Amino acid sequence: MSEQAASRRETLRRGAFAAGALAAGGLLRPALAAAQSPDDEDLRDFLVEAIALEQVTVLAYSTAADADRDSRATYEGFRDQEQAHANALRQAIDGLGFDAPDAPDSPTDTGVLDGVDGLDADAVKRLTDQLDALDKAKTPEQFLDLLTSLENEQLTYYAGQGPALDSSDLSTTSAEIGSCQAQHLVVLGQQAGHSPGAVASSVAATAAKAGSDTSP
Repeated sequence: MSEQAASRRETLRRGAFAAGALAAGGLLRPALAAAQSPDDEDLRDFLVEAIALEQVTVLAYSTAADADRDSRATYEGFRDQEQAHANALRQAIDGLGFDAPDAPDSPTDTGVLDGVDGLDADAVKRLTDQLDALDKAKTPEQFLDLLTSLENEQLTYYAGQGPALDSSDLSTTSAEIGSCQAQHLVVLGQQAGHSPGAVASSVAATAAKAGSDTSP
């Protein structure tokens, strides 16, 4: 391993351990480390979409917390966890030497998704649609539906894309973040009136389908 590669590997590892993202059930073990592939663009592509999705979700939770006082404490807690995920992933992409997408400051701030290296057109459309839905959400029920949709999208992304990453540390962290999203979904499902068992079964099915859909 070259001195430059070793330095980059250590930079990523230190950044991950500094991030310390909180999961719903406790402390998320930060485990990001440097790429184990010479083609870092694959990791860049994974990271930019993950970061963009986390940042849209942060904005959604923040907006929902202002609109739904009864759920404010829960939404603010989940928002902080999503932000911690984004921070950890941003440190990883910084260590690889690529640019992360900026966080939107409002639902109409879709320009932050334009021209981001590694973020394909389909991802831009999905994220833009989620921001549009956030802009239109007015009632607690609409916010709850949107947050559930975002969490399901994240769970599908991490469960589907994480295992194939050519970085064991990044795959591990992807699984841990996905587990956090699953816990969020259980809480949101109960808030919508569903039983914990039914929600847990649905969440498990979503993760399993995501994994099977992307298996070779």
